[in-house]
Amino acid sequence: MRHIASAVLRHRAAGFVLALLAMMSSAHATPAVPQPFVATYSVSFRGIGAGTLRMEWRRDGQSNRYVFETHANPSTLARLVVSDTAFERTTLELTDDGLRPLSWAADDGRSGEKGNGSLQFDWTAKIASGTYDGQPVKLPLEPGMQDRLSIQIGAMVALIGGHEPGTIAMINGDSIRHYTYTRGQSETVQSKLGALETIVYESTRPNSNRVSRVWHVPSLEYLPARAEQVRKGKVETVMTLIALTRE
Repeated sequence: MRHIASAVLRHRAAGFVLALLAMMSSAHATPAVPQPFVATYSVSFRGIGAGTLRMEWRRDGQSNRYVFETHANPSTLARLVVSDTAFERTTLELTDDGLRPLSWAADDGRSGEKGNGSLQFDWTAKIASGTYDGQPVKLPLEPGMQDRLSIQIGAMVALIGGHEPGTIAMINGDSIRHYTYTRGQSETVQSKLGALETIVYESTRPNSNRVSRVWHVPSLEYLPARAEQVRKGKVETVMTLIALTRE
């Protein structure tokens, strides 16, 4: 009997060690990220068509580096305020703690420095530095901090990993903002890709009258099927997915 009891104890101990190792391995596993894609969205502002926006998520030559960028294709009317050469780009690094931006740049394609900028993220020194609106920028980095473009991918990565995005710190040009994501209802979105089952998330920040509402598609690695910018309770900008190619 003692031999049997000893064998059972050894078996249980081995099972406990294996379970512990699995938990440790899972805790340090590199987060999953979306597969490379190019998504095109129709854009409207206050009900008026403003053209399209192209989003591209791709690898950057290294297994742990990615680029996410947007390019505008404004309608004739929207060209009065948006250039067809406008772009925004962020380069990110995938670590065990998640995605973190390494550089960010934006250019509205028009004369002058307003709205343009570039930042470098030094995670060793915990400083983001560069320029925005033609002025120097130097801001402290917080754990999990994103730029205003990478935050979109950051939310998707959290959802892919089975986590709520929660509150995400973001550098917006020359300031730091904190956005809190709140899960809403599941809804079906009718799109040019067909009927898409989505989960709605709203993001807000303290003392702001603006709300961002995004319809994420779980079957497409939580890619947005629709997004709205709401100001003072009124929908201003609407983006709707109209085309998608994936690697």
